[in-house]
Amino acid sequence: MIDKRERGYQEFREFLVDFILDLNRSAEDGWTVLVEGRRDEKALRGLGYAGKAVTVSRLGKRPRGEIRGIKRAIILTDLDVEGNFLASKFFKMFRHEGAETSLGERRRLRAASRGVFLQVENLSRFAKPEGFRWDAT
Repeated sequence: MIDKRERGYQEFREFLVDFILDLNRSAEDGWTVLVEGRRDEKALRGLGYAGKAVTVSRLGKRPRGEIRGIKRAIILTDLDVEGNFLASKFFKMFRHEGAETSLGERRRLRAASRGVFLQVENLSRFAKPEGFRWDAT
């Protein structure tokens, strides 16, 4: 018998499969995902994200010049206080540069995680093992 906690993890895994597929579809349409650091990017890659990603840490202290080439940005910072601050800051910055900007994916992740996963890098525990296929039955 599966306990309530394990059932919650299974539901979250299923959510992540769809979430990553949606991120990949968005990437095909020219969207770039913004995360806080390399471990966040690595976690998304481990889940199967194959699109363009940029990190806050890579942008440095003066990111305006670096973000000018990004026309569509999905902001996927951590779900903690610092992540909220960065999401707001970069949302305004991308908009100021004329980029189409989305926080919807971040809201979806927050709702699905129910406060269990606040850092994107912690999603790495759901990474696909080498050779595993999400669509395998």
